[in-house]
Amino acid sequence: MKNIPLQVNIEGQDSFVDTDWLAIMATLKKRGLEQDELMGLYLELTSGMRVTTRGLSLGKLNPSMEIHGLIRETKFSDNDYAGMMAG
Repeated sequence: MKNIPLQVNIEGQDSFVDTDWLAIMATLKKRGLEQDELMGLYLELTSGMRVTTRGLSLGKLNPSMEIHGLIRETKFSDNDYAGMMAG
């Protein structure tokens, strides 16, 4: 299994955390998932599915959002920038 960037949230919450497969895999092992269950989850995530297990919702981050070691870069439109300057 290769490491892949993931977006994770706790079920029932609106906030997301960007992390990776190796970190989540360790957490899921502690929560009782067996190796074959982890492999199934990994295959679903790499195929683009959003998966919910052990109170977590997991989704693979879009590769086009990856930037040289960063998972995501914040982007502003011209309107957002104008709004920041007016304040």
